[in-house]
Amino acid sequence: MKPWILCLIVAGLTMAQTNEAAATAHGRLAHARELRRAQNQNQSIMFRMRSPRAATPRVSFDNSGNSMLKGAYFVRQVLLVADSNSSAITQAVSLTGTMTFDGNGNYSFSGQQLNSANQAAASNYTVSGVYAVSSSGQVQIQTPVGIDSQDTEFGGVGAAGEVIASATENGYQDIFVAIPEGPASGVTGAYQVGFIDFLQANASNVRNGYFTMTASGGNSFGNVTVNGEMLNQGSQATTQSLSGVSYSFSGNIGTITFPTASNPLTALVSGAKTFAVSPDGNILVGGNPNGFDLFVAVKSASSVSNATYTRTYFQGGLENATNTCGQQNCIDAFYGSVLPNGQGVGTQHQREAGYNFSSFDYTADIVYNFPAGGSFADPNFEWLMGANGEAVLQVGLNGYYTLIPQFQAALLSGKNPFLNPDGILNAASFAPITNSVAPGEYVAMFGTGLASTQSAGSLPLPTTLGGAMIPVNSVPSPLYAASANLITAIVPNETQVYNVASFQVSAGGSTSNSVTLYTASTAPGVFTSTQNGVGPADVFHSNYTYVTQNSPAAAGETVFFYATGLGSTSPAVADGAAAPGSPLAAVNDPNFAVDIYDSQGGDTQIQNFTAVLAPTLAGVYQVNITIPSGIASGEGYLDVSTTDGYTSEAKIYIK
Repeated sequence: MKPWILCLIVAGLTMAQTNEAAATAHGRLAHARELRRAQNQNQSIMFRMRSPRAATPRVSFDNSGNSMLKGAYFVRQVLLVADSNSSAITQAVSLTGTMTFDGNGNYSFSGQQLNSANQAAASNYTVSGVYAVSSSGQVQIQTPVGIDSQDTEFGGVGAAGEVIASATENGYQDIFVAIPEGPASGVTGAYQVGFIDFLQANASNVRNGYFTMTASGGNSFGNVTVNGEMLNQGSQATTQSLSGVSYSFSGNIGTITFPTASNPLTALVSGAKTFAVSPDGNILVGGNPNGFDLFVAVKSASSVSNATYTRTYFQGGLENATNTCGQQNCIDAFYGSVLPNGQGVGTQHQREAGYNFSSFDYTADIVYNFPAGGSFADPNFEWLMGANGEAVLQVGLNGYYTLIPQFQAALLSGKNPFLNPDGILNAASFAPITNSVAPGEYVAMFGTGLASTQSAGSLPLPTTLGGAMIPVNSVPSPLYAASANLITAIVPNETQVYNVASFQVSAGGSTSNSVTLYTASTAPGVFTSTQNGVGPADVFHSNYTYVTQNSPAAAGETVFFYATGLGSTSPAVADGAAAPGSPLAAVNDPNFAVDIYDSQGGDTQIQNFTAVLAPTLAGVYQVNITIPSGIASGEGYLDVSTTDGYTSEAKIYIK
């Protein structure tokens, strides 16, 4: 177990391998949501009003990146309020127009708003508010829609200024997308388009799909063939041929005119959409001001590959997961980030918020296999990569209605010591930057000029190593290993939860930039043999030999694995100190659970387990589990859930 080493050793995957891994993704996420719903029903355990995100922008949130948002941005937002039992939409709001950021934390919006509760058509709407952007590009924007001006959109700012966000903390589901407004002349060439539409503010009329359109001169997109599904038409794969698609501009705001369908209930796309183009011409965003749809288009790629999909991407999504929840409608939304490794795999974080469960942090693996043209399908999504990898879209398939835009974060640098603002990761799961951090969690912090190479030689762990210190909210953190580009540390137990934590490196008489992250009481991650959060977990038989494909875990056998981020223990253990052998320091979280999602799609909750800080080690949790009967043989996912999070990345071999 070497959590401080970044070792991205997984080679490119074949399409068969990609499909096999992707096929389980929705089932694992559905189980996480179901477990969250069950937790919500037990008020003595789950304090539903407690969340790691603020209801309004915090004064303490890092605003050092406010200048990343400056100037006129085109905004499209779709917000849904769903019944907590049926997920039927009780109210829908859409926003279309221009948001002008001043670069100093203030914005003004002018455009149109449609509220299904009291409007048959959109009306003019203006509002002002505040925002904050951290050094990593994480953003908080005071919600502009009139339904709740005190709520906050959480998300990220991409390298080209794109914004993707969602207000996940206050009981409704939405998606917020914004791009800097560019000139009409930026619309050139071919675009790959993804869309979702909650037609007539009705969850049962949801449709999504994708298509290619090419600007061919004379303000024309020519003929377009749309591929998609409509819930009210049985979720069958459908194509729609549209001829004479055109566009026009008034200033920087445009209108795309699709032929109007005689019966919109049987059409994937119909009528006029207001839109804008980014200054580089690579992104289009829009929707119908008199509807509740969103489309995002990316400039078609011609020479991308898996290697193009790398570094951090901010993401967000609005969904009706009809194929995984056991009823007709299951609306949810999220924001988060993705960390692909450029070799076909990676990790992702989604801050999930659903119609009948409170928000939580979900981390999982991703698998992908991009051809040169930038589009491929797995069992869950049509993937569309834009030119140069600036943006990626995921459009749902097979009854999973979703649109997930991803925007690549800026590549950041600074004078040494430099702490990479999007390079503080859970040292076990490698969950990316939007995931919460927790007291007692091992984190891997990447940068340049951080420290001299040195590893801790004894316990308790020192707070100075390789000439460097890492204060977290001014409290020195225990350090496990240090080098010029990577320091592994433990988040101090004193760190306040459901707030923010500020990380900084002090080395050689100099102080690095500060990086601010959200906190929670738990942030689970399982250590893996690949040392990057993805692949076989570090699971051991009772004789301390590895559980492997050739030596799988058997029914009735007790095995153990190592984890981080499981929260407080009884008795408490001092920062960086060795955990006691007697009494054992047991995990306090009443919602701690382990389940195995097996090779055949079955999910089994582990009934017999113990979770403690590993005796004689510092900050590492040991979880012993007894393998129940009935689990399908082969490679399954070893999933861990807590009050605040659910991680589904590490795998276990079952006999």
